Amino acid sequence: MNELLDNYILYLRDIRKLSEKTVIAYCQDLGKYEQFCKEQSKQLTEITYEQARRFVAIIIRSGYSTNSVNRILSGIKGFFTYCIRYEYCEINPFSRIKGVGGGRRLPSVLTHEEVARILKAPENDFSGIRDKVIFELLYSTGCRLSELTGMNIADVQLTKKTILVHGKGDKDRFVFLTPSAQEILLLYIPLKSRRQQPQNVKSDDRSALVVNNRGHRLTPQGVHYVFQRYTKKLGIPKNITPHTFRHTFATHILENNAGIRVVQELLGHENVSTTQIYSHVSSGRLKDVYKKSHPHG
Repeated sequence: MNELLDNYILYLRDIRKLSEKTVIAYCQDLGKYEQFCKEQSKQLTEITYEQARRFVAIIIRSGYSTNSVNRILSGIKGFFTYCIRYEYCEINPFSRIKGVGGGRRLPSVLTHEEVARILKAPENDFSGIRDKVIFELLYSTGCRLSELTGMNIADVQLTKKTILVHGKGDKDRFVFLTPSAQEILLLYIPLKSRRQQPQNVKSDDRSALVVNNRGHRLTPQGVHYVFQRYTKKLGIPKNITPHTFRHTFATHILENNAGIRVVQELLGHENVSTTQIYSHVSSGRLKDVYKKSHPHG
């Protein structure tokens, strides 16, 4: 990449302490902008407002989703904020360009009955108990997929009914375990240890909480495979993913009068605006609150 972009990426990694995945995404998005500048025979900080608009138009016509276009635009604006702060340039040509409208698509939400069906579906062998651990942890804590696969045995505090979660940007938080999640963990952890004894596994695998049948740390792809298998097995007509469980967790506790700030802390969101996508509630719940709250309800 251009030396200026290299400096900016180092700034994101070392000063802002963004996660490696986020930094890689910034590299990819800024690479598109760098290529555009080369085609325009311009330095990164030299393009005009009209050329900035042309770049956004090209991205939109290329078929990127609304979220992707807005993410790319946000990344470039951040780059120019950095350049102005450190006096590489004086003007941000993207400052007047607004993000693309269209709203955010809400993930599917499971009903209480659907969650119960999924939690009861696994068998009592090692794989089934491990799968139930996955489902129970996701529904009990609302953690992200990357947080689930990154959990270690040492993070589990069963006596305190909590797990330490390593979130985005190296931000840790404690999340809570339901009684059923505690129960299945008490059953699973000894099985997991015995599963790894005859295996030649690395120290990272031995420290992992969720492992595959060979005793290795379960990957995000492995968790997705588990979800696909049970979705097909149960015949639930929804696209069920780990994020579906995260969204369901937030929705269900909001429906039971948890405040949006509480949900923000539990989900590990830096800004409450990110949490607001989870704040939709069922029409039945809205009707119930309306009847109890409105003077003429």
